[in-house]
Amino acid sequence: MSNRSLSSQEALEHAIRGRQIDGDSRWVLPLAMAHWLEGRYPDALKALFEPSVVQACDPLWLYHNLVGMVARKVEGQNARAVKAFERSLELEPDRPDTLYNFANLLKDDDPERAVDLYRRSLVLEPSAASAWHNYGTALNSLTQYEGALLALRLSLRLDPLVADVWCNLGLAYFGLEDFTNAERAFRHAISLEASHAPSHTNLGNALISVLQPEEALQYLERGVELDQSSTHSLWNLALAYLLLGDYSKGWEYYEVRFDNEDFEHVTIPTSGPRLRDLASAPREGQPPLVVWSEQGLGDAIQFCRYLKLLDAAAIPYVFLTRPSLMTLMRDWTGLGERVQLIGSTDPEADTRPHVALMSLPRLFGTELHTIPSICPYLKAPAPPREALHLAKPPGGISVGIVWASNPDNKAMYRHKSLPLTLLMPLFERLIDLDLLELHSLQFGEDAEQIAPWRHRQEIHEWNNRLTDFSDTAHLLSQLDLVITVDTAVAHLAAALNKPTWVLLPQNADFRWLRQRSDSPWYPSMRVFRQKTHGDWQSVADQLDEAFDTMLLLDSKALMAERMA
Repeated sequence: MSNRSLSSQEALEHAIRGRQIDGDSRWVLPLAMAHWLEGRYPDALKALFEPSVVQACDPLWLYHNLVGMVARKVEGQNARAVKAFERSLELEPDRPDTLYNFANLLKDDDPERAVDLYRRSLVLEPSAASAWHNYGTALNSLTQYEGALLALRLSLRLDPLVADVWCNLGLAYFGLEDFTNAERAFRHAISLEASHAPSHTNLGNALISVLQPEEALQYLERGVELDQSSTHSLWNLALAYLLLGDYSKGWEYYEVRFDNEDFEHVTIPTSGPRLRDLASAPREGQPPLVVWSEQGLGDAIQFCRYLKLLDAAAIPYVFLTRPSLMTLMRDWTGLGERVQLIGSTDPEADTRPHVALMSLPRLFGTELHTIPSICPYLKAPAPPREALHLAKPPGGISVGIVWASNPDNKAMYRHKSLPLTLLMPLFERLIDLDLLELHSLQFGEDAEQIAPWRHRQEIHEWNNRLTDFSDTAHLLSQLDLVITVDTAVAHLAAALNKPTWVLLPQNADFRWLRQRSDSPWYPSMRVFRQKTHGDWQSVADQLDEAFDTMLLLDSKALMAERMA
């Protein structure tokens, strides 16, 4: 007798013959399993739901477990898979394999429940390397990077030669902004599997974060070669080219953003054709082009300058924007009723052509030397209302300050924000020397960081006093200088042609390019960057020096002399 094990195809043929010979329903489980091993999931599911199969299956938990495993592979059968796994666990709650398979089903749509199932599975079978791996990836998706590191390291102790695990370990390090270890992990994954596309893409992304876009391009392009369907690689290629100032390639690749998972929530406002080139744009007498703002508030303010180019090209359009920008865009651009609220159209009924606002640079062939940088391109339609009127300081200059970005975007918030305590020694010194009045433009909970200095009459708070960006624009227009982290206020102040000092992390967004202290987008802007990752103190020191240069004095020495 041969000890040779059957192949999945032989097992399938054997199960089919057995079922044909005696018609016993107990053949269904091996038959379905053989179909499953062969990747014939609809056939497996059909076999499992033949009449009288459930009654013939023993043990019953195994039947439901197999239904779950098969159904999750068949399009549109996720709900059936969930019910099957839940029933299997009711019958046999301590099956690590069922818990693991159920968690695999849920990890994308319900990662929190998946994490709980992985934990229960690992308590029962702690030596399962794949379970530790998947548990770690689920924690990554929940941004619980410290826990993910522990889980993924345990997986590697059990099986250290799996490129996927090293890649996900790199993602955990990347989430913690430990770019050095992230890079090492991605490189090791590639050493284990030279054709591992995600590691090439993620390594490219890590290299962008440490401002090495030239080398990043090599890995991102290789990632695209290995996986032509990888929109993640193409998206990061766009960011690398834009960071390098290669706008001709960068804007072209940037169009892939709508195929990227980060843009899944975006709703296109019409069902009409997307404008691919200016030659196809509507002309007078035709339904207007629908230009819509698909990204952040700062993006809308920065790129609304392109609406003037549409006017110059005699292309009729309407512009859809967010509620907080409506008054600003309607009145400060002079567009009037052509500015409409995003969400005010019926995407199914509206068949007008459309284009996303940040696709306009590609359509107009924008390169570094052709950026439409004339400022101001936002102008006050009328004087500010009385509540927004600023009295001139008795001495010195009026300075606005924003030190934290929007906390709703947790990753960017941590990355872009700095503690006010780093800046206040400078501002207090200048206030004490009668050189400065400070206006806090910070919103939200971070505005409370100003509390220890509220007793100073030279410090003014505007949190909860501004209704929209039109109010903010009126206020900014009266200031002598605006100092802000990378927020919409930076774009608004610079669009008004106000002297604007923007404070950036080392690995700043592509729009700020690399190693520049100015911005080709805004003539009135000056850029201050961290010298090393996370080093906001270096930015505070640069500000200190910049004020002394601007005011033609040594404020520290002057203050020491006054106190002597």
